[in-house]
Amino acid sequence: MKKAVFIIFSLLLSTISIYAQTWEFVGLDSLAILHLNVNADTIYAGAVDLNNNPNINSGLYYSDDGGNNWVQLDSLLGNGAILGLEKNVDNTIYIIKCCQGPIAGDLYKTTNNGQSWELINNISNNGISWLGISPFNSNDIYAIDANSLGAGRIFNSLFKSTDGGNNWEAIGSFPSDSHGSRVTVALDLLRDSTLYAGVSTSLIGDYFFKSTDKGNNWFFVSTPPTVPSEIYADYFLPDRIYLIAKPYVSNNGGLSWFVADSGLAANSYYTSFYQDKLTTRLLYILHTDGLYESGKDTFYWDRLEGTENLCTDFPTELRNLKNITIDETSKKIYLGTSEGLFRKNILTNLINDENPHINGFALEQNYPNPFNPRTTINYHIEAGAYVTLKVYDLLGNELTVLVDKEQQVGNYEVEFNGEKLSSGVYIYTITAGDVTISKKMTLIK
Repeated sequence: MKKAVFIIFSLLLSTISIYAQTWEFVGLDSLAILHLNVNADTIYAGAVDLNNNPNINSGLYYSDDGGNNWVQLDSLLGNGAILGLEKNVDNTIYIIKCCQGPIAGDLYKTTNNGQSWELINNISNNGISWLGISPFNSNDIYAIDANSLGAGRIFNSLFKSTDGGNNWEAIGSFPSDSHGSRVTVALDLLRDSTLYAGVSTSLIGDYFFKSTDKGNNWFFVSTPPTVPSEIYADYFLPDRIYLIAKPYVSNNGGLSWFVADSGLAANSYYTSFYQDKLTTRLLYILHTDGLYESGKDTFYWDRLEGTENLCTDFPTELRNLKNITIDETSKKIYLGTSEGLFRKNILTNLINDENPHINGFALEQNYPNPFNPRTTINYHIEAGAYVTLKVYDLLGNELTVLVDKEQQVGNYEVEFNGEKLSSGVYIYTITAGDVTISKKMTLIK
């Protein structure tokens, strides 16, 4: 047992040290990073100079050595912010390069890593504000243009290409009024033909639509609870939709919504959203006061240590940012700020808010979470084993032992009472045989 306890403490201390590490500066310190694509040492960063520095160009920057050296790939196109960045499976890179106003630009693509660029100008006469590539068919590409009507009025239209961007057609007929309409689109990540659209108008209200035939036809689903500035579908949960900026969540394809902002500072505002599908499988929201993470079972946003000291304040007119990403190879999280690019090691195997099932042994997320002062922990074992379930603080101090005995195959439920503890994040760790799993839980009083 002493050996097992030592292993648990070692893992906990390792966890603490990982979260306590400072963020590493990667480069591009005079640029605001709006979009990222990272694969091992290969980094693409779409950036803009917010300080009008005459010696620095806004544009697409590239590093093939993990950020030690950078080159600008779109220098042939001149100075201009990168408002969109997509890298296809065939290594074709698409960028939206400003400027046609602060929220739209021209669409370009390169097939030779920036040695030459092709202007895609056959979508519409207006600038492009958003681009999305189908995860099922790389030839299916969607774009939103932004026709400015003056006085801050924007009229968005949705377009689709089925041949990798060579030809485009307008799709969808959405409500609008004399003050224009703003359209936001999300591709379903589990169903090839399904798309979602949020429409915001000044005079006749807001709408949430769904298409099941790749955008050719749309039907009204609901009136969203907030202006739908951005929409995301979940990688794993069918019909799970995220409505941003203030996070609202739907578990039924947009028919009904609930707010999911617990833990987020009330005096900060949203910058970008990211869901990691491979390494942590967590959700991330960047606010002006730092980067937050949450599991998808019970929503509570924990701010990642150190991000409160990074500059994460961006102009409000910059929308649809994708400046958070996790590299599966290096196990690092990359964060674009308004003062350059940063990264940090992440925890991948000890604390995970999903439901790991290891060697016939599963540990559930406590419920409710956050809790006050009681919560329930469920676990399952498929073979008899000696089981211990303990609660620790973030310094590795053991607070209580909930289970310490031999147990047979079955599902088990244990209640934890945090009445004597102060508000904060705690770790519960279960060991069965040679398997150890830990999870975080949050007490709020």
